[in-house]
Amino acid sequence: MNRIQKIISERNDDYLDLLNYAIQLGDLEWQEQILESLCHWNTSSEWAIMENLWREFDRINYKLMQVYEDIRQSTDELSKKQLLQQWWELKLQRIHVSRQIQSEATEQDSREQSCH
Repeated sequence: MNRIQKIISERNDDYLDLLNYAIQLGDLEWQEQILESLCHWNTSSEWAIMENLWREFDRINYKLMQVYEDIRQSTDELSKKQLLQQWWELKLQRIHVSRQIQSEATEQDSREQSCH
């Protein structure tokens, strides 16, 4: 669990404790406010996660462009082979991050629908 996920988890735990207390008190209005806050905060947190994923995607793309340029300028076959290996590894990383972005986007859509 990374730092952002830990903060989100702790905040959600606090809100769930408040929700349990509101249930014990029988305060329906407070329960609704807490549930709305949870939906809002989770949506905001999900966007932070997506932003981090997109930054990682951009970082990999930038590195891919650098390696591609190095491949084009390389005259040494051994060096070119190593750069091609690095280029393929970066492409695989980009595919992995792309799948994470797609998965997170799908999960966000379903959670947003359940909050409304």
